[in-house]
Amino acid sequence: MILGIAWKNFYRQGVRAFLNVLVTALTMVALIFMLSLLNGFQVQATRNMTTTDMAGGQYRVPGFDILTPTEWEDRTLPVPEVLHALSATDKAEVLVLQGQLFPNRRLYPVQLRGIEMDQSLLDLPLSGLKTYGSQFEDAIPVVVGNRMAQRAHLEKGSTVVLRWRDRNNVVDARNVRVVDVADFINPRVDEGVVWVRLDHLRSMTVRPSEVSWVAVSEFVGSVDGLEFNTVEMLMADLLALLKQDRRNSRILWAILMFLAGTSVFNTQILNIFKRQKEIGTFMALGMEANQIVRVFVLEGSLAAFGAVILGLVLGIPFFMWFQSVGLDVSHLSASTMPVRERVFLDFQFFEIMSSVCIVVVLMIFVAWWPVKKISNLDPTMALRGRGIT
Repeated sequence: MILGIAWKNFYRQGVRAFLNVLVTALTMVALIFMLSLLNGFQVQATRNMTTTDMAGGQYRVPGFDILTPTEWEDRTLPVPEVLHALSATDKAEVLVLQGQLFPNRRLYPVQLRGIEMDQSLLDLPLSGLKTYGSQFEDAIPVVVGNRMAQRAHLEKGSTVVLRWRDRNNVVDARNVRVVDVADFINPRVDEGVVWVRLDHLRSMTVRPSEVSWVAVSEFVGSVDGLEFNTVEMLMADLLALLKQDRRNSRILWAILMFLAGTSVFNTQILNIFKRQKEIGTFMALGMEANQIVRVFVLEGSLAAFGAVILGLVLGIPFFMWFQSVGLDVSHLSASTMPVRERVFLDFQFFEIMSSVCIVVVLMIFVAWWPVKKISNLDPTMALRGRGIT
């Protein structure tokens, strides 16, 4: 009986009931969209970083820090046999050293990054270097990224002077030829980086068999002389940034919850004020105050559950459309964020269900809060329409 009364009262509210359901449904859709978009951005950013730079982790020379270029020359070691014996699909040897380019009579500090050509662990557009042999003659072949080429005013076929320091602290310089300007998805392996064949860089700097780190597909145990850095350690700055974005998203979440809760709360206050005679009649007929409270709470709950259904009706087509087009983040190419392609939503079932449950519970609570005063309502005053002022 109580459910039937609640449904009839809810249905008779008409436009007010529909607006409550619509606002709550849009709140759910917006909340799921926001969380899934952050998940999608994180998935693509971490995937791009792992496939182009970090793989499943790196065995680094102790003390090596990519942010301290003055120490790179002192942080190289021969590759341990246990890592050298891994297949080309499971490891990538990398040597990082300082260098200076002189394009158009200007000095441009660069990171010389040598990588073995037969590796297939990292997805890098370095096919232009594979056509050359282990010995270079006239000019050293190199590959640079679009960002690097734009800032240093280089193009495919450009020949510039490169200066470096070898293991014996001897400064040497030779011409290098840009054999390709590649499109790197990850700006961290593009800006300020000059890619060289590993055998060429070792020969240039008199560092046979030496590396700065070895990227591996998975942890293979402790290796003497090297320390293992997990993916989480290597991308700690990116994960911290994404974590901060999630904290900031809570502000938007709070605003959405406030708007949805306010709509239901105001509706309940108006219902109680306008329906005092109806409440007094219920009391006069012997209905207990707690039963009357349940009627009004059920009316508010119907708005919450109706919002879930309407959210499915509105959200599913919208999410399907969004997944077909994605979010264009090409403007991030000017930053160091490793995402340049379109971002798509990544749905987490537990996260979606918990968000929907939180919204429903909140709606039921704000539906109950204003009607709890009915318990102390005087039936005679309610029949006269003066029980609540």
